[in-house]
Amino acid sequence: MFSIDNYITSIKSNLEKHTDIAVEELQKMIFYKFDAAVDLVDFSTFTDPTKFEMSIMMFSMDKDANEVFGEDITPDSFAGSVELLSNIPYHHLQHNQLNDFFDFYEQNDEKLVMKEQQIFTEWFAECWDKAGGKAFNLPAYFGFHDETRSYDLQNSRFVEDEEKWV
Repeated sequence: MFSIDNYITSIKSNLEKHTDIAVEELQKMIFYKFDAAVDLVDFSTFTDPTKFEMSIMMFSMDKDANEVFGEDITPDSFAGSVELLSNIPYHHLQHNQLNDFFDFYEQNDEKLVMKEQQIFTEWFAECWDKAGGKAFNLPAYFGFHDETRSYDLQNSRFVEDEEKWV
């Protein structure tokens, strides 16, 4: 009833519906005047696999892996976090399909998680490029909450998280 290819195709299709808003939100963020204490921007994706939704937060960070907040910053500059996208649906199922789908997912979870992360990353990187992200003057990374690697948006490659803080 379910297949990996159909599931991944569904994710791609659903994400494409949110490309314009993602690009628009990224364009706003790209033009923030970040405080000098901000060394990099870290986009973190949070997924809710029970609702098939994702949210993306942008965190302004220093080189010590600490979030830089709006306290003690230069006037008219930005530091802190912003929710870029909230509760974006990435897959749809009928309620009566949930149990069968979760059985399918459990049997294929390693492949599916890897493919999901690849699709989310490719989609976000495309949105970043469309928004003009390559001209952004700080290092920027895209990753998944509680994962140990991120995608370097400026250099188009995955890095271990420790590399971000060097």
